[in-house]
Amino acid sequence: MTPSEPLAAHAWQARQAAGLLAALEAMEGTLALAEALLDQGRRIDLVGLEAEMERLCVASLAAPQGALGAVRLKLEALLRALDRLRAGLAPP
Repeated sequence: MTPSEPLAAHAWQARQAAGLLAALEAMEGTLALAEALLDQGRRIDLVGLEAEMERLCVASLAAPQGALGAVRLKLEALLRALDRLRAGLAPP
């Protein structure tokens, strides 16, 4: 192993963590927009949301150790946002 290999691995993990956190934040934005539209009485279409959430959860399981705390906080925030959104939706 060369001295630069641990640095490359660390840089890769940092990029992976940053990408995952950005994707989680983007989902927070999507859910906030859906909630705002719902609050205005607009109809919302959540098609595809479940599949995207599944991808985020799978990616979270592979998150670098150093990012786990931040990922957990983002996932908890997403869960609260989903609960609010679900509470605002009319029953089927």
